[in-house]
Amino acid sequence: MDPDDREDSPRESDRSTVPSEDEVIDELTDVSLTPTEHQRIKDLVNQDLATITSYDRRYLSVGAGGTTGAAARRKLVYDRLDERTDPPAVAFRLEDYGLTPDEIRLWARAFDILCGRATQIVAVIEDFDGGYVWELGLLFAPPYREKVWVLKRAYDDPQTEREKYENGMAASHVELLLSGPRCHEWDDSDKLRASVDEIP
Repeated sequence: MDPDDREDSPRESDRSTVPSEDEVIDELTDVSLTPTEHQRIKDLVNQDLATITSYDRRYLSVGAGGTTGAAARRKLVYDRLDERTDPPAVAFRLEDYGLTPDEIRLWARAFDILCGRATQIVAVIEDFDGGYVWELGLLFAPPYREKVWVLKRAYDDPQTEREKYENGMAASHVELLLSGPRCHEWDDSDKLRASVDEIP
């Protein structure tokens, strides 16, 4: 057991599902923003554009947020990527851009833009529960799949592993990332740190 693995907050009663590629693409193309919403996205995302694009390596960090153990482990990955200096790198997250829960319909569009800015997208995945799973659907879509690296938590017990990652609706496209050469498994913080070092 990882000593950093403190108890996460209670999960939603209904299991979240990773959307299919078609659902994600439909959601992105179907969003019709008002002029005010469009300006809000532009102001938020473009404020750091010059800074971000000045780096050779730009890492978009994806995964659990909040104050859970999973979020702390994702922050470990974020910090490790952001500290790289040869060549200099920058890490960023969707939550860095100040969108509020009331602006949830803008999140997908902002996330799509940030995926385009990134040279690598790094997903720290411990399960398919929680509010962040909609982001995963976008990562499985063809435009971004080739720049995605997955750091997947492994569980000793096969039953726990199935429960954490069971998702029949998304099994085919999820498998493409979770079984590919850019997926690295870890089961404690030391192995998670070592997994980060596998990402160029």
